[in-house]
Amino acid sequence: MNLINEKIVDYIQNHKNFLLLTHQKPDGDAIGSAIALGKGLKKLGKQIDYFVQFPIEQNINLFNEINYFNEMKNSSYDALIVVDCSTWSHICKPDKIPEYKTVINIDHHITNEGYGDLNHVEDVAAASELIYRLLKQMKVPLDEEMADALYTGISTDTGSFQFSNVTSETHQILSELYQYPYSYANIARRVHHEKTLMQMKMYGAAIGSTTLLNDGTIAWTVLNHKTIDQYGGDINISDDIANIGTNIKGVDISVTLKEVEKDIYRVSLRASSKCDFDVSSIAKSHNGGGHNKASGFTFRSKLEVLKQEIISRYNDAGNGRNQQ
Repeated sequence: MNLINEKIVDYIQNHKNFLLLTHQKPDGDAIGSAIALGKGLKKLGKQIDYFVQFPIEQNINLFNEINYFNEMKNSSYDALIVVDCSTWSHICKPDKIPEYKTVINIDHHITNEGYGDLNHVEDVAAASELIYRLLKQMKVPLDEEMADALYTGISTDTGSFQFSNVTSETHQILSELYQYPYSYANIARRVHHEKTLMQMKMYGAAIGSTTLLNDGTIAWTVLNHKTIDQYGGDINISDDIANIGTNIKGVDISVTLKEVEKDIYRVSLRASSKCDFDVSSIAKSHNGGGHNKASGFTFRSKLEVLKQEIISRYNDAGNGRNQQ
């Protein structure tokens, strides 16, 4: 395992007050990495506040530490510590951001802009892997909730350990987390499988809207505002629908579009494990970001324009297929 930037470790060890932040619409890795780090720093005697966007999805809203979110007790901080966020504009920040001396940026997205005064950006499966490593480096003992949070974060960003971003280090970390007495099966069910009836109906609507483009290599799924309202109106409950298209035989890229406002879409891009095409290249050109195989951005234009752009860029890259 690589060491976390020593300047980050030194700064944390020599300062007291920290505000933890993550990206807008936080997922399991954002919440898990923030909680594990926050609890760990409290064990070192640090004063920790969190600022996290609500609502938090029910499948990850089960940690006691969430009760302390957004209780900002200080008007100034030694540092803002941002986890799992690739760009400053995507951070969930208070309306009036408090005074701070330094920004510490810890992230695993290859599109990270290096916006911190101190940065550690590394292409690993989840930000929670980096937080685990940081805690070990500072000799912070884990507890059950910290292990639960780290497991939730890693499980979220690896698709329950099915994605190609899983490495031997991922399993080394899991081998220690397994020593803590909590139910991994319950976490997996909670994060990846347990859904309301409305969510299942949303899945059905998504599958029903899916079409195949470019000789079956691109799956195109659109959930318009009316459909989302019909099944509860919560745009966030459909986030993992983005992975549906890559389960279709022959599909390399899955494009899922969710209409958040009139003619404004949240676009999720996924590439199958057999595909070499870097979907983050498309996301980045639209001021989004993410990973080679999972990225996203917001789109404000005609969908046909985006459709043709994705087809063209995919084909220009030689169909993106692994030639092995």
